[in-house]
Parts: sequence; C-alpha cells; structure tokens
Amino acid sequence: MQPLLSTSIRPVWSNIRATRASVREALAPYPGALVDAAAMTACELLENAIKYGEEVPAARTILFTLGLFEGRIDIVVVNGCTDQSSVNRLLCRIQSLRDAPNKTDLYVERLQELLACPSESANLGIYRIALEGGFALDATYADEVVTVTASRSVYG
Repeated sequence: MQPLLSTSIRPVWSNIRATRASVREALAPYPGALVDAAAMTACELLENAIKYGEEVPAARTILFTLGLFEGRIDIVVVNGCTDQSSVNRLLCRIQSLRDAPNKTDLYVERLQELLACPSESANLGIYRIALEGGFALDATYADEVVTVTASRSVYG
C-alpha cells in the first residue's frame, strides 16, 4: 500500500476535522463522490476510535493511514481498547455487513432497534461506511488493539 497520509492522532475531537481536511486534500485529484465517501469514512472510524478507544501499551495513540494500492483506497484506523464487549459488537456488525446480501436491511433493522430502545448508543457509523461510502470493512483485535480497515475501489 502506498500511504498518502499516515499519522498518529491524539484522541481529541478537533483532530477529526483536521484529518477530514487532509483526506480531502490527499484525494483531490479523484471524483468528488469518492472524496466525500472517503472523508466520511475516515471521520466515522476516527469517531469510533475516540469514543470507544483508550490508551494501552501497544497503542498509545490512534494511528490513521490513508493509502492507495492497485486501484483501491484503504483507510486504516488502529486504537487500543480493553472493553471486550464493545470490540465483539464491532466485529459482529462488520461480519454481518460482510455476510448480508442486502446491507440496507441491516441499517433499517438497526434503526428499528433504536426506536424500540432509544437509550442505546446509535452505532450507525459502521453502516454508513458500508452503505453511503461503499467501503468494505474488516477488523482485527489482538493484544488490546483494534485495527479497522475500510477498502473501496477508486473506480466505483
């Protein structure tokens, strides 16, 4: 992967805005819809890293990488997390999206769950990445470190 942008980010909300601007600048030569999708995906992944992440020995900050490889954009966010239940929910949601023949159904199902239990955290970002952004998601968890990768062809 050829990194266009690779940085260590402190878990501060204002860093999301700065990273969104950097993603837009790095992808400026590409079509606007692709740039918008990548910027949204970067923001959603960073928001999750800030909300659910924490400093651990193997991940003291959030690592963000935007790269290009053989016509594919990869956005990778790495952060620490000791909350196994949050990680399991993330991994299950990503697996469900990968397995779903119709991702829209999962999104609607999640909205219905939120209507039934409005006190729950929305957790819609992962669905937005897949549906609105057109990115495929993958995630791993090892040594209290979560790595989420969002990938999409630059060609559509």
